[in-house]
Amino acid sequence: MTHLRPLTLVLALTALAALTGCATGSGKAGNAALTAATPTEQYPLQAQTMTKTINLRINAGGLSDNQRTALDQIAEKASWTSGAPVDVEIITSPDPRAIAAGQTVGGYLVAHDVDGSNLSQLSQPGQPADIVTVNIVNFRARTYACGQTWENLAATRNNTAYQNFGCAVSSNLAAQIADPRDLQTPRAATPVDMGRRSAVLDKYRKGEVTSSAKDDNATGAISNAIK
Repeated sequence: MTHLRPLTLVLALTALAALTGCATGSGKAGNAALTAATPTEQYPLQAQTMTKTINLRINAGGLSDNQRTALDQIAEKASWTSGAPVDVEIITSPDPRAIAAGQTVGGYLVAHDVDGSNLSQLSQPGQPADIVTVNIVNFRARTYACGQTWENLAATRNNTAYQNFGCAVSSNLAAQIADPRDLQTPRAATPVDMGRRSAVLDKYRKGEVTSSAKDDNATGAISNAIK
C-alpha cells in the first residue's frame, strides 16, 4: 500500500490540473469568453465621406462666369436650405493674393446660402499660388448588408457573438441619423442667452413665477358655429 501512494498522488494532481484547465478555459474558448462583442463593436456607427474637387484659376478681374456657374452648383448642394450634410473646404497657397481670392470664393458661397459653419479655408505650402481648390465633402452614415450568411445559433460553447449580431441595429440607426457629421464630432452648443438667464434667476430669487406670460392667441377652442 505504501508503494501505491505516490502514484495515486500523481494521478490526483493530474486530474486536478485537467479540471482547472477546463474551468478557466484554454485556447480559443477562454479568449473568446473575454472578447464577447457588443452590437456597435461588431458594426460600428461611422460616417463615410466622398470628396469632389474643383480648381479655380485666380483671375485679376475676379470670378469669371464659368467659375460663378461652378460655385452656383456647389452652393445648390451645400446650402443650408437643402439640408444635405455637405462641407466645403477652400484651399489656397500662403500667398496673400491667393488667400484673398479664397476669401472671395467663400464670400460668394455664403451669399448663396452656404452656412458659414460648414465652410472652412486653409493655406497649404504646396498649393499653386494661382489656383484656389474647392473640396466638396459629402457625408453619409454607413449601413451594412445584413443576413448574407447563416450560422448555427445553438453553437454557444465559445461565448462568441453571432456574425450578424448588431448588424440590423446599427443599420437602422444609421438610416435615422439626420446629420452623419454628428458621428465624427459633437455639434457645437448654441450661444447662451445671458440676458434671459439673468432675468429668470432674478425672478427665482424673488420667488416670482419664472415661466413666460400666457399667450391668449395660443389658446385653441372647438368651433361651435355649426349646431
